[in-house]
Amino acid sequence: MGETEVLADYVANAKYEDLPANVVNHAKKALADTIACGLGGRKTPEVDILIDIMKEIGGKPEATVIGDKTKLSFMQAAQVNRVMTNMLDYDDDLIKVGHMSTVLVPVALAVGEHVDASGKETLNALVHGYEVITRIKDAVYPSEEVFWKTFERVDSGIHLGVTIVAGKLMGLNSGQMADALGLTGNMRAWRITRPEWAKKGMPPWMKVTGGDITIPGMHAVMLAKRGFPGDRGMLDQGRGYEFSVGSDRYDATKLTKTLGKQYRMLDIGFKFYSACRWTSSTLDAVATIKSENTLKAEDVEQVIVKVQKLVADNFAIYEPEYMIQAQFSIPYVVSMILLGEPTGPNWYTEEKFKNPKVRELQHKVKLEEDPVATKKIYAEHKATSTVEITMKNGKCFTKHVEYPKGEPENPFTEQDHLDKFTNMASWLGMKRSQIDELIQTLKSLEKLGTISELTRLLVP
Repeated sequence: MGETEVLADYVANAKYEDLPANVVNHAKKALADTIACGLGGRKTPEVDILIDIMKEIGGKPEATVIGDKTKLSFMQAAQVNRVMTNMLDYDDDLIKVGHMSTVLVPVALAVGEHVDASGKETLNALVHGYEVITRIKDAVYPSEEVFWKTFERVDSGIHLGVTIVAGKLMGLNSGQMADALGLTGNMRAWRITRPEWAKKGMPPWMKVTGGDITIPGMHAVMLAKRGFPGDRGMLDQGRGYEFSVGSDRYDATKLTKTLGKQYRMLDIGFKFYSACRWTSSTLDAVATIKSENTLKAEDVEQVIVKVQKLVADNFAIYEPEYMIQAQFSIPYVVSMILLGEPTGPNWYTEEKFKNPKVRELQHKVKLEEDPVATKKIYAEHKATSTVEITMKNGKCFTKHVEYPKGEPENPFTEQDHLDKFTNMASWLGMKRSQIDELIQTLKSLEKLGTISELTRLLVP
């Protein structure tokens, strides 16, 4: 068997009982965090529009929309929830890999409802979806020269994680799983490059159309389950998969090495701030300087932010006009920290975008490339930041952050997880009794006979 079939055989037969306790615990945290992001994202107009479209299309009402009484077909629910959980840019990620949970968790919940999966089956599928994505990303990781020129650095390979999650829950055998991987690759054999509009912030359509990443994998699983053949060697060495993500270096042995012994999903970090993860170190630095020196925003003369090249080139966005653009604007989110605004949906209101004080403060924030930080993002996968704040009285404060709050090296406390979840559920309007029941259900997810015992609690 080639590497693709070895990997497919492993994940098709992998049992929940073989998962280490720390892996199960981290998967439950990732699932809960993603649901929290969905509850917070439900009140955005983009999600309202998407739900209305799905209602107009119609379908079997079988799967839950997070934070809404609407039920949709499982494919529609996966699409809507994928968009919803990413809208606030509050969702977890792994810097080298991208946002996995905001794709895999909606698929696991929707397909889980469709097939009446248990809590254990849902967690098992989710863990192995993460496992395949991280291994693919390790296998295709390019040379440094290509990394900066053509490599698709964000989310590549995540659509194949959808295949694994859906395939596990729908009971594919080894051969069918290999078929499904090959079919998914053919359905989505294209690559996004970083266009010029990135310098102006993500456009409004970027996240809404992103829901389509869930569809190829689910389609492929349904085809494979019915005996439709796929390319069972798609990921094998020498087959050229790396060209689809713009890599010049591919090592398929990384797909199968240490299977069942090493779980890269343990490196997933959680976000303390509702903005792109590459802003987190900067925001931690600003927050620390502010709290340790009791600074007032009106006394700030200038803020210099020294970061890696991609951030310096693309995140110097001033006076953003809408939420998605603001999530990639370091001047804007730094202003929110300096003004003491609580993170979450509260940051992205029309009133704040147009507030003259906010707009004036943004222009005091300047970005510079730090060559050391640029080296670290490639070699060490660290999004570091150094912040210098100069006050009107001439005082200067400096803070460097290697690992922002939420990364495995600077982890959330249990209270951090609870606070984030409670804040997002409360923002949506959930009652405290329902929030408490939902939290307890998530903590004991592996005991659920059916995932519907969880999803019924996602509706206020």
